Amino acid sequence: MDDKSDIKKLFELGVKNFKDKNFLNASQNFEKVLEHIPEDETILENLALSYFYSNNFKKVHENIKKIISLKKLNKKNLNLIIQFYRDLNKYEDYEKIIDTSNLINSFRKLESYFFIPNFYHSSDKIEKYRKKLEKKLDLVLENSEKIELDVDSEKIDNPIFRLSYHNHNNLNINKKIVKTYRKIYPKLNQKVFSGNKSSKIKIGFISEYFTNHTIMKLFLGIMINLDFNKFEIIVFHSYKTLKSDLHSKILEAEISKNLKNIYLSSKFNENIDIIKNCNLDIIFYPDIHMSSDLYFLTYVKLAKYHLTSWGHPETTGNNNINFFLSSKLLEIDNAQTHYSEKLILSNYLPMYFYRPEISADLEDANLKSRKIYSCLQTLIKIHPDFDEIIKKILIKDKTGEILFIKDSKDILAKSLLDRLSKKGIKDLDRIKFLDRLTTEEFIQQCGKASVLLDPLYFGSGNSFHESMYYGTPTVSLPTNFLKSRIVMGAYKQMKIDDAPIVNNIDDYVEKSVELANLEENKAIDFKKYLSSQAQKNLFENKKFIKDLENIFSKITENTYF
Repeated sequence: MDDKSDIKKLFELGVKNFKDKNFLNASQNFEKVLEHIPEDETILENLALSYFYSNNFKKVHENIKKIISLKKLNKKNLNLIIQFYRDLNKYEDYEKIIDTSNLINSFRKLESYFFIPNFYHSSDKIEKYRKKLEKKLDLVLENSEKIELDVDSEKIDNPIFRLSYHNHNNLNINKKIVKTYRKIYPKLNQKVFSGNKSSKIKIGFISEYFTNHTIMKLFLGIMINLDFNKFEIIVFHSYKTLKSDLHSKILEAEISKNLKNIYLSSKFNENIDIIKNCNLDIIFYPDIHMSSDLYFLTYVKLAKYHLTSWGHPETTGNNNINFFLSSKLLEIDNAQTHYSEKLILSNYLPMYFYRPEISADLEDANLKSRKIYSCLQTLIKIHPDFDEIIKKILIKDKTGEILFIKDSKDILAKSLLDRLSKKGIKDLDRIKFLDRLTTEEFIQQCGKASVLLDPLYFGSGNSFHESMYYGTPTVSLPTNFLKSRIVMGAYKQMKIDDAPIVNNIDDYVEKSVELANLEENKAIDFKKYLSSQAQKNLFENKKFIKDLENIFSKITENTYF
């Protein structure tokens, strides 16, 4: 096949297969083309992309190294390689190319200052990256040179989301991040609020995730159950918000509840004008730090009062956010020291959570399964310190299995197994990774488990509530920070006196093994007891809605200042 036209046809076939998402076929096509033109950077780029989307990450890395060794780097494939390194957790390679390539522009260099990994092989690595971030932020803040980035075209994702998975009080570092963003993005410092003259309290809820997502499950009930005689509700969606059945429910509320939906654009200043013209009393951000699209809006004065909550349970460090809504069930006595916002404590968990709907309930025979330890959480929550719990459970329960859920490309799952192996943990064949689950499959899997393992430092929230459909107990080891205390608070609201809340890792292991080895009838009875208490006290809590309405009224009356 030396004929140039044949090679061209094969290349075009590879492009077609790639566009049709036949990535394996595309990679095979490009491999054959590469045999004839082995140093063509376009073919190498296309091959790397095809390998990536067919989850052949070893080949991706080989291709990247070949592009670099052949000195075929250009601005296009450099950006591609940077993204690959970040996605594949090749952090050292990412840092090296940032430091050595003469093609790195000032924006890419600055972007690298904010980079925080989402997986670590040791706690020491966490400390290393935190110190590095602080050092880089200080460099920017101390630099007298004027830096002006465009918030639309030169957006740097904030690292606060990933910092929250560490066992740290992030207040000071988050303040420094906010200060740095205000320096490099001058548009964030504008003040535009004008004022509301309506007789009702006008509240805007804003999120990218008012769709089939945890955030919608936590906050849908709030938005549609407030008293519409007292409150005017506007819901702002990102242009990235995915259409879904849950999203349809908030759209239907336009008719049933007289709620208003507004879709924002991709332009920062346009969105400011859209929100400003609504003249809000309160703007409610349920999940600051989760959306790269909407995060920077939180810097601008868009309502009289700005409020956030536990959709992402971490202080913002942003003095533009007035209040953080939490609960007396969740916080320690001096919790205010963890927040830049004024802490408001509800009497209840701050949500209205609908009891899940299941098409077919599990039989008791499935509920009494033994020795299944499930930690069905995103793998970025699995801190290196959690490895000790895994190790000790496997030693103490010789036939127990520990279940996790794979990430979308199986990158973190393999990294976790590699980390456990390097720590000398035995019986890794008793650690299983499930394919990604639908909501109903997740709930059924929770029902089949003997016990659920709450990750250290950033625990379960939405998933705990869903698991209470069947009442499988979750063992939890809370710290002083909200992000680890949701399970404990939920048990309190459920009025569970003997909840499996522990004080140290050894007690965590002991309680987990005890629950996983309960006699079958006792295991079923305990699950049904927890489920019944959740039905009474956790799901669809109308008392919280009244509590929240009172909180909103007090905010607008300046009672909290």
